[in-house]
Amino acid sequence: PFLQPNTIETTGAGDTFNGAFAEAAGEGMPLRDAVRFANAAAALSIGKIGAQGGMPRRGEVEELLKCRK
Repeated sequence: PFLQPNTIETTGAGDTFNGAFAEAAGEGMPLRDAVRFANAAAALSIGKIGAQGGMPRRGEVEELLKCRK
């Protein structure tokens, strides 16, 4: 099971959310799923250092969502 990372740095979490939401919505994902995807991306981003370095890859977000279903 996925364990929530310790918060290392919150810089960029909002940007990560916005980017992930825009990507998901642009792909036609339903609103509820797009928000869930964006929340997962932001949650992963706080476990790494830096705004750009903290942004997770899509596969990481999908893995988190798979573990949380």
